[in-house]
Amino acid sequence: MKETVTPEYKLGLFYVSGPIEESDLLLISSDLNENGIQFIALDKSGQINASIDEFSNVFSFLVSSPLAMGLVSGILASATWDSIKTVILRTFKKVKNKKCNKITKNGVEEKQITFGIEVKINDDHYNFKFNGISSDEAMREALDNIMSLLQSKQSLSSEINHLSGSGLPNYIATYDEVSKIWIVRDTNKIILDKIENSK
Repeated sequence: MKETVTPEYKLGLFYVSGPIEESDLLLISSDLNENGIQFIALDKSGQINASIDEFSNVFSFLVSSPLAMGLVSGILASATWDSIKTVILRTFKKVKNKKCNKITKNGVEEKQITFGIEVKINDDHYNFKFNGISSDEAMREALDNIMSLLQSKQSLSSEINHLSGSGLPNYIATYDEVSKIWIVRDTNKIILDKIENSK
């Protein structure tokens, strides 16, 4: 049964043009629309961004808080999450091992494209980084484990993080393929460790 698009159920994609074409964006929009999700694409090509590579991705899907809450609570059908996983996997295959140019103080550098999914849920903002995941099968496992992780985190009382509202995610998550778990680190702790190590 086709669901109607609910305005608050939004999935965004921040990207740079090149590996992703207009036809890819239209296909993503069509797939998500069939499951009641509004798709918003934002091309970051030509924009100057602060050097926060560790906290952001070149390509990043962004799950809005209402959509995340609907998925975690079970209000939305599992077909909705399957649809999101399908577009993420398809995009992962398009950008995997691709490179992009980054302007630095030393000139233009060729950098490996980073890819992930950011989830905003209540006062929490997670960045699940997919770099280093070796295969489609591992990617499917990593995606399947995101919802169970979010469900366990939301059952705990959430502290307000000092970075909420800064645009940076509160938590950075990397996937351990051997243990098949997401390792979640607090962004404040990462920053403090970097400051300590630079002394």
